[in-house]
Amino acid sequence: MQQIVITLVGSDRPGLVDRVSRLILTHQGNWLASSLSKMAGQFAGIIQVRINDEHIQPLADALNDIKELQCIVQRSDDSEQPAHSMTLSITVTGNDKPGIVQEVASAVHKGGGNILKMVSECESAPNWGGELFKATLQVGITQAGQRDGIRQHIENIANDLMVDISGN
Repeated sequence: MQQIVITLVGSDRPGLVDRVSRLILTHQGNWLASSLSKMAGQFAGIIQVRINDEHIQPLADALNDIKELQCIVQRSDDSEQPAHSMTLSITVTGNDKPGIVQEVASAVHKGGGNILKMVSECESAPNWGGELFKATLQVGITQAGQRDGIRQHIENIANDLMVDISGN
C-alpha cells in the first residue's frame, strides 16, 4: 500500500466531494485525511489516501477526467519529513496589512519552526479602523527554546499583534 496526496482546485459545484470520494472508493483507495474549502467561488482541497500501487494511475486518470477540477496526485514519502519533537499551536491577531502572512511565515522560519498547518482570515473590525487579521498555525519545532524565539520574531512584526502560543 502506498500513500498519496491529491490536490484539487476548481469552480465550486454541488456534488464535487461526492464524486471525488466515489472515485477514490471505486479505485480501492482509503480516504485518510483531508482539508477542503470554498474560497471566492473556488473549491480547493488536499486529500491523503492509502491505495495499492496499481490503482494510483487509474485513479489519477479518473480524477483528471473531472472537467471542473484541476487535480494533482503525488506519491507521499514520509522519509523526507523532518523530525519534530514538539508541536506548537500559535494564534496571531492584529491589524491586517499587505505582506503580513509573509512576515509571520518568515518569523516562524527565523525562529527555527516549520509550519505544519495554517488557517488565516480577515474580518471587519470597525473598532480597530479596518480589517482584522487572524491566523492559527500548527508549528513543528525540535527544541523547547525555539518557542520563545518564534514568539519574539512574530511580536517584532508590529506592536499591535497579539500572539498566543500553547503546546510543548
